[in-house]
Amino acid sequence: MAISRVKRFEILLPVEQMDGFLSYLQELGVAQLDPVPHEELDLKPTGVDPSEHERWLWRIGRIIQNLPETQPKKGLDKLLAQKPKFTASLRQALLDFDYRRVVEDYERLEARKNELLQEIKQLEREEEFLKPLAVLDIPLPELFASATCEAQLIQIQPQDLEIIREKLRDLAAGVYVMVREKSRLFILVINHQGAKLAVEEVFSELKSIYINLAHYLDRAEEGQTLSDILLGVQRTIEEKERQVEQLDKELAGFAIHRQALMAVHDVLLNEKEKLEASALAGLTEKTVCLRGWIPAAEAEKFSSHISRYSDRIYLIIRDPQPEEVEEAPVILENPELVKPFEIITGLYGLPKPGTIEPTVFLAPFFFVFVGLCVSEAGYGLLVSLLSLFYLKKAKPKGQTELFMKLLFYLGISNIILGTLVGGWFGFPVKSLMLIDPLQDPIPFMILALALGFIQVMLSTFLSLLREYRQGEKVGAIAVKGGWLLLLPSLVAYLVLKKPIFGISALVGAAGIVLFSSKSRNPIARFFSGLYALYGISGYLADTLSYSRILALGLSTGVIAMVVNNLFQIAWKIPYIGWLAAIGVFIGGHLFNLGIGFLGAFVHSMRLQFVEFFTRFYQAGGRPFKPFKLESKYVEFIR
Repeated sequence: MAISRVKRFEILLPVEQMDGFLSYLQELGVAQLDPVPHEELDLKPTGVDPSEHERWLWRIGRIIQNLPETQPKKGLDKLLAQKPKFTASLRQALLDFDYRRVVEDYERLEARKNELLQEIKQLEREEEFLKPLAVLDIPLPELFASATCEAQLIQIQPQDLEIIREKLRDLAAGVYVMVREKSRLFILVINHQGAKLAVEEVFSELKSIYINLAHYLDRAEEGQTLSDILLGVQRTIEEKERQVEQLDKELAGFAIHRQALMAVHDVLLNEKEKLEASALAGLTEKTVCLRGWIPAAEAEKFSSHISRYSDRIYLIIRDPQPEEVEEAPVILENPELVKPFEIITGLYGLPKPGTIEPTVFLAPFFFVFVGLCVSEAGYGLLVSLLSLFYLKKAKPKGQTELFMKLLFYLGISNIILGTLVGGWFGFPVKSLMLIDPLQDPIPFMILALALGFIQVMLSTFLSLLREYRQGEKVGAIAVKGGWLLLLPSLVAYLVLKKPIFGISALVGAAGIVLFSSKSRNPIARFFSGLYALYGISGYLADTLSYSRILALGLSTGVIAMVVNNLFQIAWKIPYIGWLAAIGVFIGGHLFNLGIGFLGAFVHSMRLQFVEFFTRFYQAGGRPFKPFKLESKYVEFIR
């Protein structure tokens, strides 16, 4: 309904108290810290470096992701699981936990495992290389030991074998096929040293690959063949795989430290945040200067907390100066029923300080539009029950809690409006329906356009308020007020044909014509005003945009009816028809629910952003971000 007032605070405290005070301030979680202007106040920066914390956060976070849960949760239990809770007073105790040793031990074992895996990959490549050659059942030292002859293993293409035999027929050389595969052959070529160059020339003209066995020759023992070497490689692979399995067990044993590491991670995260907060401070030789913002409603309580912490702290709380108003953070203040709709406002951007906060105005329209776009009471009941169940069981916080409440409200909207203009899972309750859009869509269209016209008029009224506050009182009343008089009067005259509405429409048009332009030239002022009347086409286009509500409402209902028809067809299939029908019914309606709510949410949001906000809303506000305990894995409680 409004933007909460905020106050500027400034604090001076002794240097030696800064670390403890920042921890205290973080636990309070009500104040936003801003940078202190060092040069303006002739203060020194703290010069802190959070990079060490960032490195440890990355290392711990990676280990947490790799470690299995000691009591793994699946399915619904995992979805509804709450974060482990730790008291904020345990922060130092958690840091005293020897997490560095745990992390380093884990990383040492992990590094050894990765080293073994690399060695296994290398050995597997060697195994793949040796397998085709293992049939060469000749001791390697004997094969390559001759002083007068030379032996070479060569890989060739099958079609080249006869060519090679023909060319080597007249040379002191022999060819022996060792391995025959579909796309390649491994041959052993034995030639006299005197024929070496001629043999090499033969193979240079073909696509051939020389197999170098020098590495195996150097390590081969007496009488050892390639199959013996292959067997040794396979045994080495098995041994290393056993070592990897053992390391996996040892690494899995670190799961007992997982929850402690999660808590340490979040403590370090908050220590890093504290360091970054201290970087905003300004220093003298003995004092620290901090400044920031607090909600006006928290000012008295905040002052009390600060005075209880230490009597050596000097605190000033004041209203922002005129030059500070623009930079003041924005806190939206709405009734509990409206608060979930702040998500929609936030998606567009927070309002600037001192401008109109639109949430309370958009909430009823968004509620109704989503209900009309889906217009399915059964889907609404499902969404509301699931949202309520998640809120009760998972107890989410922050934006997640607001979003689930928003879904709950939108489900209620569909229960009401779906009953009145739609149905329950594709089955309309005729006795409760006010409008049947499938039989007669015109009343539904009129309802959608009427709601759109009302919201467009509301946006014009809010635009009038904005301009009036900015000092443009005559223009606001004459021009914006002129549109507020002209358009409803014009509609009433077209419907009721009463002269009074025609007269009031002319009065509104006169205000627009005479006051739209600020020119002092009466002729230019008049014709500029006439041109301003062309803006009626924009109002017409914006109102017609709301016809999308009819299209979406009809599509959801039609798809639901199609699913029901498919259900009836599937049910008639012999033997398995009942099973197929249940699958069609559940799957079809879940699909329709998903696309129906997604489309309704997106298009209703678009109507707010494009047709409603553009006339009056001034976004660009800076969100209020209190310095508080953050959590990723655990929840800190006071």
